[in-house]
Amino acid sequence: SPRPIKAVGDNDEVFGLRIIAAPGHTPGHVCVFDPAGSLLILGDAMVNINNRLGGPNPQYTVDMTLAHQSVKKLAGITFERAVFGHGEPIGTGASRAIAKLASTLEAR
Repeated sequence: SPRPIKAVGDNDEVFGLRIIAAPGHTPGHVCVFDPAGSLLILGDAMVNINNRLGGPNPQYTVDMTLAHQSVKKLAGITFERAVFGHGEPIGTGASRAIAKLASTLEAR
């Protein structure tokens, strides 16, 4: 690379996309928020298998407590659509669905 490569951190912006630290699944896991497209790319922070929204798979998650904290953090963002590393995308009402799930995690 002709320029030094710099790691991104929580709330950094890259080409209009916001980086959101979401550790738990792995220590350095991030999600990417596209405010213009009202889209959150969740990677492995959450799953939506058979249209059943859930946190990361415990079998493949390093720290479930931290992962649940990340889900709660993501629930504080407003967006319409979400895509996952595993499972079907949510086309409408995604932030409401994630906020609902996050509220159940608080009770645990």
